[in-house]
Amino acid sequence: MEEKLRALTFLMIALGVLYIFDGFNQEFPGNGLTGLAVSEPARDVSCEDTDSRDYYAAGTTYARLFTVNGEEPKSDVCEGDTLIEYYCVYDEPQVEFYECPNGCISGTCAQ
Repeated sequence: MEEKLRALTFLMIALGVLYIFDGFNQEFPGNGLTGLAVSEPARDVSCEDTDSRDYYAAGTTYARLFTVNGEEPKSDVCEGDTLIEYYCVYDEPQVEFYECPNGCISGTCAQ
């Protein structure tokens, strides 16, 4: 009985030490022994649209997601009379296909 008690005490102390030292791992919070094994490190999802989703102004969208995926920033472009407008929602890049009423020229709707 005394041997089992010693083994249990040793195990409890070892787990306590692991818990304490695991708190020093700040590189990936939540990924240590005491965190969630399936969690991901926080990622920067910043996004900026230079024309603020204005169909009548040419703009470029810069997003951390593009950089992470090895892509270049996205500029608004025309495909016939359709404007391909890149913009941000909650710091995430989005794309919209907008039919310009007076045609599309150089990434903007004609006025």
